[in-house]
Amino acid sequence: MFRIKICGVTRPEDAEHAVACGAEAIGINFFPGSPRFVPAERAREIVRAVAERAEVVGVFVNEAPGTIVALCERLGIRRVQLHGDEPPGAASRIPLWRMRVVHADRTPDLPALLAYPCEAFLFDSGGKGAYGGTGRELAWGELAERFPGIVGARSPGDPRKPWVLAGGLTPSNVERAILEAHPSGVDVASGVESSPGKKDPGKVKLFIERAKAGFHIGET
Repeated sequence: MFRIKICGVTRPEDAEHAVACGAEAIGINFFPGSPRFVPAERAREIVRAVAERAEVVGVFVNEAPGTIVALCERLGIRRVQLHGDEPPGAASRIPLWRMRVVHADRTPDLPALLAYPCEAFLFDSGGKGAYGGTGRELAWGELAERFPGIVGARSPGDPRKPWVLAGGLTPSNVERAILEAHPSGVDVASGVESSPGKKDPGKVKLFIERAKAGFHIGET
């Protein structure tokens, strides 16, 4: 399971820089409605740029399972992020590592979440008419109370699924967010950009440094 993911990567050089700085995963957005949308041929270049040095996560929004599987097989992507309103039946038809996005601005259905066929959760701020990447800071201090049994610090052998914190994270707040929310990993897109889809090298480097510091302090 990765700890630091740089999402919404649109250029091979941005992926290479993120991995060189210590990112363990990058996200490629295949949702046509996103300003960070990447067509398949450019995605192939990004995947090749990081090769086996980092995980590549394909981000999809309400896409047909067959389309997801076929595209990921073509590109060599083994992990997917389901960022829309995909029902459990659709997720169960995707034979890949799946991360279910939880839009934390909505009222949670805990039994449904706990039963969802996935290997990890990602909590994002979401918002009306948006599926993420908004830059709105998530109220991470409230997550453990709102999502008991999913969110919270973990100890060795904890049977709960890992969860990733996203939503408005930046180099200036990621360390504090990790120490307060105790996520398994963190995910950032707009918080390290100079413009939508174009990563700022300095922000990426600083975000990763601060995230590493937060995880290190949390373990001591």
